[in-house]
Amino acid sequence: MAKKALILTLLFLATVPLGWYLSDSLGILFFDDAWWLLLVAVGLGTVLGIYSGITRPRERIEGDKVERHGARGFLSHWGTSVGIFVCLGTGIYMGFLFIEPFMKSIADTVLPLNLHFTGVTLLLFAGFFFAFDYLVMRDFDRLVPNLKDLIHGMLGKYFLRRKWHAETKYLSSQKVAALGMASIGAVILLTGAFKVAAHVWEISADVWGWMTLIHDIATGLFILMLIIHVILVLVLKSHWSTLASWVTGKVSRDFVEEHHPIWYEEMTTGKQRAYKPFGYKEDSSEK
Repeated sequence: MAKKALILTLLFLATVPLGWYLSDSLGILFFDDAWWLLLVAVGLGTVLGIYSGITRPRERIEGDKVERHGARGFLSHWGTSVGIFVCLGTGIYMGFLFIEPFMKSIADTVLPLNLHFTGVTLLLFAGFFFAFDYLVMRDFDRLVPNLKDLIHGMLGKYFLRRKWHAETKYLSSQKVAALGMASIGAVILLTGAFKVAAHVWEISADVWGWMTLIHDIATGLFILMLIIHVILVLVLKSHWSTLASWVTGKVSRDFVEEHHPIWYEEMTTGKQRAYKPFGYKEDSSEK
């Protein structure tokens, strides 16, 4: 599994020098002349995501190990991660909220804009792959939090230090964070679509200006959530095993049984709990 994670990550990272090379050799602005590649990325990610969701095998316990992530998980996670950091880096470089642009002339904007386009393309492909893989599986309890996830699994567990064991494959706190980041990401995607459209159709300066401001504010909030997410993962020892699984693909059986009892129950019994957005009746696993 570690080899798959490394190979996919290197492939995604290779898109950056590839975008750099094409920017220099072609001498075009991708957002003007190759905007259709964004639609290709969305379409390809959607088709592969649907196929992945249909053909995905059931997770299983193998001896003392549990496969937490396979090649599909690595693709969506490392693809979106590389895309996000490329977009953030180039976006800040070109000027972000109160940060002045680092370019000295308009001509200097071509390369960072093309690299930003490269990051957006990768992000759209991996993001839509993940979204449709998830939707086809219809396993909504995995990532969509309910009220008890928010009240007991996040606020109660981390702020009031109360025990909470009704955890699925992803912790309640991870689901709440994922929903927040996805919501902000949707705003970034929508406003970014308006900014891309301005390269194809005529859009008023006022609309473009407002879209840029909202885009930057949402990005700032996303950066804040990302920083908090990384800090919590590194500081909380209980998260270290799941962090390592993004490279190895596996966690120990004992870890899953202790920290993800509902997921463990689903794998051992072969029965999946029904998702209830407003919570479900407490049982022994929640006490």
